[in-house]
Amino acid sequence: MESIETTKNVVRKSNQKTDEVKHSVTVGNIVIVAVLTLILLYLAGVRAFGLPFPLLSENVSVMSLVRLALFVPVLFLGKEMYIRGFGRLIKFNPNIESLAAVATTLATATSFYSLVMVIISREEYADRIHFEACAVIILFMMITEYLEENMNKSRGSTADKLGELFPESATVVRNNAEYSVPISEISVGDMVLVQPGESFPCDGSVVSGRAGVDESLFTGEGLPVEKISGDRIFAGTVCRSGFITIKTEALGDDTNLGKMVLAARNAEAVRKTDSKVYAHLQRNERVYSLCAVGIAVIVFLIWLMASRDFGRSLEVLERMLLTSCPCAVGFAIPFAVNSAVSRGEREGVVYKSPSALEKIESINTVVMDKTGVITVGKPFVTDVIPFGADAVEVVLIAASLESHSTHPIASAVLDYAKKNDIEPMDCDVFESVEGFGVKGVIEEDSVSVGRADAIFVGEYEGYAAVCQPLSDEGKTIAAVTKNGSPIGVIAFQDKLKPTSKNGVERLVKLGIRTIMVTGDSQGTGKSVAEEIGVYDHAENVTPSQKADMIRKLRYGGRTVAMVGDSSNDALALAAADVAISMKDASDVALEASEIILLKNDLRDASIAVRISSETKKTISSNFLFGMVFNAVTVPIMAFSPFFISNPTIDAFICLACLIVSTIAVLFNSVRIKKMDLTATKD
Repeated sequence: MESIETTKNVVRKSNQKTDEVKHSVTVGNIVIVAVLTLILLYLAGVRAFGLPFPLLSENVSVMSLVRLALFVPVLFLGKEMYIRGFGRLIKFNPNIESLAAVATTLATATSFYSLVMVIISREEYADRIHFEACAVIILFMMITEYLEENMNKSRGSTADKLGELFPESATVVRNNAEYSVPISEISVGDMVLVQPGESFPCDGSVVSGRAGVDESLFTGEGLPVEKISGDRIFAGTVCRSGFITIKTEALGDDTNLGKMVLAARNAEAVRKTDSKVYAHLQRNERVYSLCAVGIAVIVFLIWLMASRDFGRSLEVLERMLLTSCPCAVGFAIPFAVNSAVSRGEREGVVYKSPSALEKIESINTVVMDKTGVITVGKPFVTDVIPFGADAVEVVLIAASLESHSTHPIASAVLDYAKKNDIEPMDCDVFESVEGFGVKGVIEEDSVSVGRADAIFVGEYEGYAAVCQPLSDEGKTIAAVTKNGSPIGVIAFQDKLKPTSKNGVERLVKLGIRTIMVTGDSQGTGKSVAEEIGVYDHAENVTPSQKADMIRKLRYGGRTVAMVGDSSNDALALAAADVAISMKDASDVALEASEIILLKNDLRDASIAVRISSETKKTISSNFLFGMVFNAVTVPIMAFSPFFISNPTIDAFICLACLIVSTIAVLFNSVRIKKMDLTATKD
């Protein structure tokens, strides 16, 4: 049982860690830095363009000290950029932050030197104080970091969520006495009593009692399965009705649920979660940063040798490094991803990670569970067949009895009665009978709704032939009796979602292969698949078989998305390249998923693909624009001293380049919010 406790401890620590996660960059810090940066820009404009500023306009020394005082908090709040940037530089793996850290460090050092010169009455050095340029770059880097942290919110572990299905404690029967004990104290051979609403802590077999057990964790089907003496029970399933005592046969990792937890961990370990876009960007950032610094140093040396003026050469080096900071490139992914996420939420698609947004564009196969994805996921009345009575009376009796029950079949009967304007009558006596159904008395008539195989016996055995065609179609049959005689049967079956067929058609138009899998019978699965136009389908599939099917597809070179909604889909979701779930899915399926369809609509899977495709194009164009823009502006800054004599004006041109390129990337990214989602994949 140690393995179960270990799993639960991991879950608790994981949840606690999630609660404690904090942004290294907060909105409050960004606002403070933004306000201080705007003030610094205005003060720089006072010097460069003669903007009005009472008391400080004429006192250059005080003005310079005020600019320093405003910049120090910016430097402090943006210190993470320097820690990360120089850290990567020391490891010879520089990126944009490294370049920004080097550029702003040099600019800060020269500005501080100029400040000292101003204080000792060299007022001309005031034009060489550029705290505002450093502040703008720090602000942009902070915004980039914040956006990336929002993008990279980690999703939880499927294995941990499955582990939570083990109950914390159980009731053990020892020496004819009941004891509530932690599951770690249960041993093989113990007798465990389970009551309605409780989960089974172990695998075992029924010793006594009768209960309706929800096995949707393994089968995906929501209707409880009747369990009697000798039947098998599995850990994680739930007792919905009745009391049952089981003999413990397997615990922890040896249970079917435990094996699912281990399989989920293995699947998560091998799943490709790296972002190719990020990897490509990081490689380009490294090359670009090294080239930018190298070119700036070469130009500095050329200026120094040609002019013999160290101060002027240092100014050129400073401007080139500041202009080389490709803030637009830093925003290339965050702007595009956040625009895509915003558009997705508007369309009812939630991307839980940037990798999901990236990977779904490349999928060529979608595997779909039937129940809850293609179908509604609950029973509906499909047929009412009366025997010597009318259909209204059959439904009336069933609705009157089922109005006292919480069984899924009861909800189906009551919905059908309401749609047909049949008002249930008062039930004088009501009784729920395990292994049978429900009984009661209505207007002095003894009535019941129960299992067809429990009612159609003996003299009524001939009625079973009426039910056979319905059973062959995968329908659940309930028989209705009045004063001991059958008066009809009601058939139930899950219903196809009205949008499922169109959802499959949209995926096919995108060139994506569709496959339906279900734990249902072959007849039921085949009829649903044919109705929605899916030619590849598999029935009677267990959770582990679903995962194996996806692994085989991936080994065969397919990029696979799995769409599921129940706990039994967890292994398949973990095994897929991209895991998709419906909003009304189980907690385990939601935890396992990377994309959630908020409308429970299969059509939105194609929308997720289209948004991803457009996002990939936008990121590429953002990155290309940033590189081209810098390739044009950096050489201009190298020769700026020839045609610009005021260093402050020079600095403002540098800032203008940064801001214009960033705004251009922003507007390019916003296009995702207005894109046409009706087009097919290229």
